[in-house]
Order: sequence, then C-alpha cells, then structure tokens
Amino acid sequence: RIGARMKDRLLTWPARFPIVGDVRGLGLMLGIEIVHDQATKEKAPELRDRIVERGFEKGILMLGAGHNAIRLAPPLVLTADQADFALDTLEECIREVCP
Repeated sequence: RIGARMKDRLLTWPARFPIVGDVRGLGLMLGIEIVHDQATKEKAPELRDRIVERGFEKGILMLGAGHNAIRLAPPLVLTADQADFALDTLEECIREVCP
C-alpha cells in the first residue's frame, strides 16, 4: 500500500519537474530518472549526484542507480508519514538543483 501511494505521487513528477525523465518500480523499490531534457532523455548524472547529496544532508539516504537514476529502497516497515516526509524532502532537493 505504501509503495503504491509513493509511486502514485512520483508519477506526477515528470509533469512538475523538468529534470525528472521517468519514474518506475514495484512495491517500495522505486526509481527516478534524472535528465537534462525530457524529450531527448539526455542523462544528468551530475544533477542526480547533487540531489542524492542534498537528500543526505537533509536526513534521507538515497542510492544512485545506473548513470542517472535515484533508487528508493526504504524498509518494509515504512509508515505513511515517513514516506510523505521522504518524498517531501526529495521534492525539496529536486527544486533546489533544478535549473
């Protein structure tokens, strides 16, 4: 339930953030692709790294995956409030690095 709730929210991000190229995943294992351009899907590893670093500074541990994706893999005991905090914080990080 929490994974579906998180994914539903993440699926709105490509329309809201020009650097989010794709969202994918199943259950609580979710991925967010960071790009320079949504049309060309040009990878943006430097933006991904800045987002991951900012998240760490704000208390969220995220993993880089591949060249330009962020992997979310929270514990299976994640509560809805914790998921909301993580996504709120991740949105804040994306806004901070979005050109």
